[in-house]
Amino acid sequence: MEKFHKNFLEKGYFIQKVENIEFLKVLETKLKEQLGCNRLENIHQKISIPDINKKRLNCFREINKIKDWEQGFFSISSSKISNLLGPDISIQSKLNLSIQMPGDSSSVLNLHTDALSGQSVFEIVLWLPLTRAFETNSMYIFSKEKTNQILNQLKNSETIGMKKIFDKYKKHANYLKLNFGECLIFSPTLFHGNTLNQTNITRVSINCRFKNLFSHEPTNGERRLGSFYKVLNISPLTKIGLEYRQDL
Repeated sequence: MEKFHKNFLEKGYFIQKVENIEFLKVLETKLKEQLGCNRLENIHQKISIPDINKKRLNCFREINKIKDWEQGFFSISSSKISNLLGPDISIQSKLNLSIQMPGDSSSVLNLHTDALSGQSVFEIVLWLPLTRAFETNSMYIFSKEKTNQILNQLKNSETIGMKKIFDKYKKHANYLKLNFGECLIFSPTLFHGNTLNQTNITRVSINCRFKNLFSHEPTNGERRLGSFYKVLNISPLTKIGLEYRQDL
């Protein structure tokens, strides 16, 4: 794990092979059934852009009905997540689903960091594409160095707008390349987003956040444990402690 630690600390993200390919196939099969498509990357050949969001919302509901999806999605990258967060882990209460078809401007997610949007800096995001992800159908991410430069520019100019900032730094945007069977974990402190899909295939992906059970800030509002997050795993030591602390 030493190489993983060094890599993650330097870059703030890490691409790996999926650790549980069986659950990946469960998700893929569920989405194929709901969308009526044998190949998810060809969704745009069957569903129009005006209709895709309704289909996406239906798929969102269905994947969140999968029995024990929490442990299943965790198993996609359990060794790395546990190594970063420890044995006491909370998970986002719902899986998120993205479908980015060619030419669909409604699926564009502008430059942002999750931390600036109210998420904790102590969580990690697991991003799982169910199709090939490359070039403009993938997400882009900025290095820690460029992220800090952008943050400093935000402090110095609150009115410039994120689009203009992205245009200034877009040559430094790293469009990630992942094949089916690979996943990404990344820090919510990094600037990332996506642009108009100008490839000829649809990208489908699922993402979810994980956090150490004891890093929940008390002032975190709606992002708190019990609403946005729920308990995933508890260590034996924590169970003993909770038995003692009757007030918790």
